[in-house]
Amino acid sequence: MISSVSNKLNSSKKLLNVVSYTTVANNASKSNNKSIYNILRRKRDRQGLVNVEAFENSETTVYPRSRQGLDYELNWTLNGYSITPSYSAYRNPRLPLLLQHSNGVTDKNNVLISSSSQEPKNVVNFFLDETMLAKNGNGKMVSIVDYKLILEKVKQNISDSTNIYVHDSAVGSCRDVESKIRFVTNDAVSSLFVKHLLPTTTPTQVGEFKHQLTVYCVPEYKFEDSKFPSSFNIIDTKRGIAVIVGIQSTENIRNVISSISSNILMNTHQDALTLSADIYASASSDASPLLIFNNDGFLLNKKFESGKVVSQGAICDLIEKFVGSKKVNTTVPIKFETNSFKQPSSVVFIIRDNSGVIPAFSQLNSEQAQKYFVSGFVGDDVYQPFFIKEQNTTQNIQKAELFKNLIKDGGVNVYIINPSSFQKDAEVDKLLGSIMSGKVGKSTPSDIYTTLSPIQVSSSTQPKNAEEIKKLAKSFESKLQQQVNQLLV
Repeated sequence: MISSVSNKLNSSKKLLNVVSYTTVANNASKSNNKSIYNILRRKRDRQGLVNVEAFENSETTVYPRSRQGLDYELNWTLNGYSITPSYSAYRNPRLPLLLQHSNGVTDKNNVLISSSSQEPKNVVNFFLDETMLAKNGNGKMVSIVDYKLILEKVKQNISDSTNIYVHDSAVGSCRDVESKIRFVTNDAVSSLFVKHLLPTTTPTQVGEFKHQLTVYCVPEYKFEDSKFPSSFNIIDTKRGIAVIVGIQSTENIRNVISSISSNILMNTHQDALTLSADIYASASSDASPLLIFNNDGFLLNKKFESGKVVSQGAICDLIEKFVGSKKVNTTVPIKFETNSFKQPSSVVFIIRDNSGVIPAFSQLNSEQAQKYFVSGFVGDDVYQPFFIKEQNTTQNIQKAELFKNLIKDGGVNVYIINPSSFQKDAEVDKLLGSIMSGKVGKSTPSDIYTTLSPIQVSSSTQPKNAEEIKKLAKSFESKLQQQVNQLLV
């Protein structure tokens, strides 16, 4: 229960699943003299079209007809969260509107490029649960009193905003195991990112949308309290609530969503796993997709004949880079129809390695796949675990074992592709097509590797001599195992 936090929140069940129709203290349309409705009313009055005295003394008020940005059901639903829209509120806003509201330049391909003079630094994660804090060495505890105060101020900041964006969507690539989420923000760029990040789900009326997860995001809000930095998150895994305050990277926003969703998903669906990976599908609707791990966004914007990325719940569509003191965001719209994808036929790790230790193409068994999944080896002696980010809310070994079992029990093939071994991306395209069609050559026995089995590819560049590769492989596999052991302690 969360009643001790705030009377306004009621219980977590009510907050997440029940629309609370409360009465607004003041009539916004009458108290806000600058509203468009009062301006139009005064204009009509000057023209002698409205009897103002009768209008003011009337026991009933005739509201204007609903329009984009004025949805009474959405406004009442938000009021149940103690958010009262002062101006416009949009539910699942369309792409053109978000592009129009976002600060930046949009090119002919609907790619938005926006810049910010602020770089997100020293983002701190606050937890209400000590067990979750123990899993995150860089986090801090937040008291119930402070949590109540911050949530109240964040909701007031959203209420006072010119535009409010509400995304009712899902986390997950399959509707059988998805977790529904309501994301509320007053920032168009964050809204645009979430629109690309999260897949849509079965449409319902706004008041009937039952969701397990709630996120409040206010990038421009500055919380005036020395106990909190300019950018921070509050992660309430027990109730599935997250609060995102201040300028932050989009990767961090995705990690926050993952942190509250992974815990709930693993508790409600024992055979489901939250992953940061791309779903790659062919043009044929009958073919099963691929699940692809590529840490550097290799597949983004690739025009391959074998297929395309269709996952909204996995790919980071907003690419960030810092040029001098400015952050440049590039948002690439991805069109999709549904998040009902079949079980992946294969899993592919795209590892861009220039050292020569990783072959051009190789196959993994379930135990070997688990090691690459846990270690997050992305090439050139860099390890960025695929299954753990800054906000870790589930047991490492639990996720690792589940991943291995899903591979083994599902009969899923696992491969590694090293793009650095090919002169053209078209060769990678051909390999992906071969994997999707099931026409992959057999792996060859190797006395060099214990963590993979190479597959001969004629179009790849010539590898180093066997003795040199053997030395590299021994050192690499030893370090890989050390990384796995450290993460699974």
